[in-house]
Amino acid sequence: MIKSWILVTFFIAFNWSAAQSYTNYSEKDGLPSNHIYKITQDSNGFIWIATDEGLVKYNGTDFKVFTTQEGLPTNDIWNVFPATDGKLWYIAKSTSMGYILDNVVHNFVNKEANVSIDPIYSGFTGDSLILSGTFRSHKLNSDFKWEEIDYNFYKDFSNVSYLSHKKYKGIVRSVLDHDRLNLVTRDNNLHPLQDSLFTFNSHSRGQLTDSLYVGNSNDSYGFINFNNLETKRYTYESELNVPFLKYSRLHLANNNIQLTGEHVVAMLDDSLKAKEVVHIPIELKSHYSFIDKENTVWIATFSNGIYKYSLNERLIKKELSHFKISDIKRVNEKIIAFVSGKGFYELNEKTNTFQPYIDSNDFLYDAEYIKETNTSHFITKKNIFSITKNDSLNLKFDVDNERARSMTFYKGFIYGHYTVGINKIAPYSLEKIKPYSLSGVRCSTTMDDRLIFGGSNGLYELVNDKIIGIESLTNFKKPVIDIARVNDKTLIVSTSGYGVYQTDLNTIELLEGSEFLKSNNPCIVKNELYIPTNKGIYNYKYLNGKFRFKQLWNNRNGLSTNKINGIEKVNNELLVATNQGIIHYPIDYISSQSLLDIYVDKALYANHNLKLNNNTTYIPDSDLQLVINNIDYRVNKKMYYEFRLLPTQKKWTVANSSNLTFSDLSPGEYNLELRSGGINKSFKFQLEPRWYQSWWFYLITLLTVVTLIILVTKALTKRSEEKKNKDLLQAQKLSELQLKALRSQMNPHFVFNSLTAIQYYINENDFETSDRYLVKFSRLIREFFELSKEQHITIKREIELLKNYLDLESLRFNKKLHYQIEVDPTLNLNDFIPSMLLQPIVENAVNHGIFNKSVTGLIIVKFVKLDEKQIQIHIIDDGVGFKFKKDDVRYKSSSVLEDRLRYLKASGLWEIELKRGPASSDIEYPGHEVIFNLKKLSNENL
Repeated sequence: MIKSWILVTFFIAFNWSAAQSYTNYSEKDGLPSNHIYKITQDSNGFIWIATDEGLVKYNGTDFKVFTTQEGLPTNDIWNVFPATDGKLWYIAKSTSMGYILDNVVHNFVNKEANVSIDPIYSGFTGDSLILSGTFRSHKLNSDFKWEEIDYNFYKDFSNVSYLSHKKYKGIVRSVLDHDRLNLVTRDNNLHPLQDSLFTFNSHSRGQLTDSLYVGNSNDSYGFINFNNLETKRYTYESELNVPFLKYSRLHLANNNIQLTGEHVVAMLDDSLKAKEVVHIPIELKSHYSFIDKENTVWIATFSNGIYKYSLNERLIKKELSHFKISDIKRVNEKIIAFVSGKGFYELNEKTNTFQPYIDSNDFLYDAEYIKETNTSHFITKKNIFSITKNDSLNLKFDVDNERARSMTFYKGFIYGHYTVGINKIAPYSLEKIKPYSLSGVRCSTTMDDRLIFGGSNGLYELVNDKIIGIESLTNFKKPVIDIARVNDKTLIVSTSGYGVYQTDLNTIELLEGSEFLKSNNPCIVKNELYIPTNKGIYNYKYLNGKFRFKQLWNNRNGLSTNKINGIEKVNNELLVATNQGIIHYPIDYISSQSLLDIYVDKALYANHNLKLNNNTTYIPDSDLQLVINNIDYRVNKKMYYEFRLLPTQKKWTVANSSNLTFSDLSPGEYNLELRSGGINKSFKFQLEPRWYQSWWFYLITLLTVVTLIILVTKALTKRSEEKKNKDLLQAQKLSELQLKALRSQMNPHFVFNSLTAIQYYINENDFETSDRYLVKFSRLIREFFELSKEQHITIKREIELLKNYLDLESLRFNKKLHYQIEVDPTLNLNDFIPSMLLQPIVENAVNHGIFNKSVTGLIIVKFVKLDEKQIQIHIIDDGVGFKFKKDDVRYKSSSVLEDRLRYLKASGLWEIELKRGPASSDIEYPGHEVIFNLKKLSNENL
């Protein structure tokens, strides 16, 4: 009996291997170890692989490995359970266990410190993990620590497993009879179960859902339904056609319960009976297998990593996989395959398999049926096999066949191409009649009573027994390798690397999507065109005189290769010639595999991790860097997607790179939208401004600035008003001082003395002198009054004023007074000095210095230029000196001068320094010297 089961298993495995192709992943592809414990799929579609060197997350492209470096308690992970909320729970022989969520490991320790947990019989309800060993069970408590659960209060019963159920809290067994099991209710009552359902020696058991408990033995599996307390047991022989099952276990993934073990996996129905059994080839040495949501089988081994294949591929039959098939075509009523090294094979339509027809280990050129002679010709490098209904002919060549590598019947003769030209051949004897030279010729056909050839430099035809280029297509210079006639008005022209063309021999047009394809041997069935290319099978439909692209079959939707050598359509199946045999491809085949998801794998903002659907602080001049990834388990897949970042980007952008970068994002809310293969995803995040970048800070700042502007404006206005009032007051005081100075200058003594002197000259009948005196006196009085209105006077005018005054005093003193006015020749006489400043000092020198002197006196006024903005003025007399009291008129005059100097300094226009002292060391007439240092503070030159 056992031997017969071995033979059956071997037969099933052999057929499977002949029909299926599988992909292997091992350490060379990124797995941390080839020792695999379990494979499962989470709610997002990721494949998780438990190994002895870490836990692996796979998206179809990248293996992301989690180890102790990422936070696992150990690298030796035994088992994994996918939760409905996206968590992936892991268990191991350790003091702590937990789950992985969003690529972050969450690990929880045993409440009993440094004590390992034995989770060999762990259960899972879909959301919570129960760690069960031989006698002890642990559950995660509110403090996120694993705590042992005490659920058995009966001395005659030992623990089996804690349960996560609203009515029952555990399973116990009788100490005396290990096969006698009971349920412990929440109120601590025992409920017996049917005998022989479980044995304590079951090598795999545990809670599988919130209402289902399962167990496996070597020859059967069973379950308990907590909702109705139904118990059942099924044998592997009845469900899997195997008497025993090593490594057997039941597991839940994608809401489906699966039974697996050595070399087998099965989907179970609602009654937990096997509804779809998949036997794994023995040579793969599998111990665990899993069917994902796309109907793909994932196979775990202890030494070779993992394997996978699609169950839908069972619809695609393969044969002669170890041989290259150079073409498949219809020859009369037969479907012929060109099997390299073997010969021509014929399709047996009853068995839908190919079998030998003409043996030949030579290179196979072509096979053609000539309707006019009712003969099928099979052409090789050494032979031409000609077969009619009643006879056959084998034309052998001593060297190489240079008679014909293909055949076309035209006007009573056969034309066949060879290495450097075309032969005209007798239709029955195949004798060569006439050669035509045409280098690089590859194919021929007829259309509209014209014989057409394809060569390395375009299309040619036979005209008046000469081969010439087709005049209307002289610009078409592509290397033609095949020509197929659609009808009397249309040809399909295949090229080597330049695409496929449609022509009526007047114009020629490239077929849509065929750019740069290498094609050969197209198949035309009614209005459908099937083109074998180096990138798969291109399907076109003939509409309104043109072929329109319909669809593409390649290694992304069921074909094992893209390199297609030939096609023939039989019923609802494409017979596909490849370098790895013949593929029987159902024309309505739909691959079960597709894009499962597109997601943001990594997000960095200012080189810091950004958690999407969350907020982060805005940082100026920072980039947002995203890594886009997808879940796609198809072979040779390529990632294409569209994206836009709202609200800054309204239009969709196509991308095939996984990296996206956005620069100079302002604070605000953003929504990244992705779409690909009918999947639309949205990821929101917000860049929150710092407190000094928020709207309320800007508002407060604006209000503060406006307030400051108002306050500063008011302060400046007030200051301007105060300065204006101060200037008015200062001008008023200055005017008063000028009037005082004027009055002091025009004191009664001066007026009286001047008038007395005039009277004296009149009495002496010196009318000329009196007249001159009177003129000078009146002019001087007029100058005084005019200067009382001015604040500045030119040096030139000041000198003239001083001369008038001293001339008048000299007349009064009857030539007892002499004066000198010395001016620095470099001094600009048009520069200004303060008015009414020098005359009072000169008057004091006359009246109080020279007047009291018994001899002739001298007054000297000197103007000296110190620099461009500073002059020095000296007023010197050789009189009796400068000594006065407070009641002296000279003191009052000096006080008025000091006030005037103070206000001139306060005006900010002048810097004035005054010095007094004796003019000489003479005891009797020491004289007096006054020195003014005047510096103008404005930018004007003095």
